[in-house]
Amino acid sequence: MGIFGHAQKCRKDYLIFIAAVILILVGITIYSGIFPPASVVESYSMEHSDNWQYGIIDEGTIVMVKKVNNIDNVITYVQGRSDNSSSYGEYGNVILYHNSALGVITIHRAMFYLSWNGSNPEIEGYHNQSYVHIYNDNIIMEGIGYAHRNLIVNVSGYKGDSGFITVGDHNLATLSKDSPYYNRTYNAYYASDQSIWGIKPVSINEIVGKAYGYIPWFGLIKLNILRLEGKWPRQDYTNVPKYSYLDLSLSIIAIIGLILFPYKKTYNKLKGALRNS
Repeated sequence: MGIFGHAQKCRKDYLIFIAAVILILVGITIYSGIFPPASVVESYSMEHSDNWQYGIIDEGTIVMVKKVNNIDNVITYVQGRSDNSSSYGEYGNVILYHNSALGVITIHRAMFYLSWNGSNPEIEGYHNQSYVHIYNDNIIMEGIGYAHRNLIVNVSGYKGDSGFITVGDHNLATLSKDSPYYNRTYNAYYASDQSIWGIKPVSINEIVGKAYGYIPWFGLIKLNILRLEGKWPRQDYTNVPKYSYLDLSLSIIAIIGLILFPYKKTYNKLKGALRNS
């Protein structure tokens, strides 16, 4: 094959690769039902460790997002614990929603769906589970998260407001007993987004979607561009899990190697060796 023929072949292979990528992206977008069908995680509020862990949402993770049409599309912690349904290292789904207090999209776990029977709070999926207690306006959930802490949610300010109570996995695990978010009476933490930021339960209209898959590390490329623009704060970028940048670099090298690997030439050599053996 001459230089011209080789160039034509490379161009053809390149076009096939681009077409395959486009088809994959279109397929993901159709399945997700929203655009863009993915989001980059900019903070460490869902991390479970200082080190990267498989299946956990860390800073720099790209999460795939699927549209939520109604509350039945979201499996809460309470429902997931009953059905043994989990995602990202814990029971229930992780949702992305418009946080009115911060003016950003927050990605946290849906703990339970709060509704009301007159002035009495109700939890969807609650059927006297031993770890859930309702004391008037206080809802206590025991042994929650990777730190097995107690969560307390006071719903007195949400009367008539139905929606999801959401919590960052890392937030619940790391709040201090010296903080105002600790309740000594119940040995529990006001770690929900509603308690910390004073927002209402997340309604279906505020939900962007639910996370259903992820790509680790590659979101760090976008985040460091934001950092150069002063849009990724120090308290976030200093909490990226250890070795994330090394893992990102090795992944990029591996992908380039897979793209440039001479598959056909290697196949022909192996075929010839087998024929001559």
